[in-house]
Amino acid sequence: MAKKKGEVSTFEPKNTKSGKKRPTASGLIALAVIVLVIAYFVVSGIKIIKLNQEKEEAEARKQELLHTQEDLLAQYENINSAQYIERLARRDLKLVKSNELLFILPEDTQERQQDGEAED
Repeated sequence: MAKKKGEVSTFEPKNTKSGKKRPTASGLIALAVIVLVIAYFVVSGIKIIKLNQEKEEAEARKQELLHTQEDLLAQYENINSAQYIERLARRDLKLVKSNELLFILPEDTQERQQDGEAED
């Protein structure tokens, strides 16, 4: 194609049979940066999800510990009362008063007896 004076020529690559352009270095760098940014956000999102799960587990454990603390504080308040000490002595040490008899039943009999009381 001969160029006439004042005419602007356009560059046409010789190997454009399929019409596709080869990627340039700057295009590949831009694509790599975009992929890295997306990967960063995905990894950050996964970390956030894991941290939220750990936070929920910690909150549940905190509530469990607060409940245990309340039970222990109630037990601590009752520890010096005469009724509490007497109940512990009877239950754990098998102590009785001078005019009482102690009957020790097998454990499975006690369970059946408690089940019968629960049904009444």
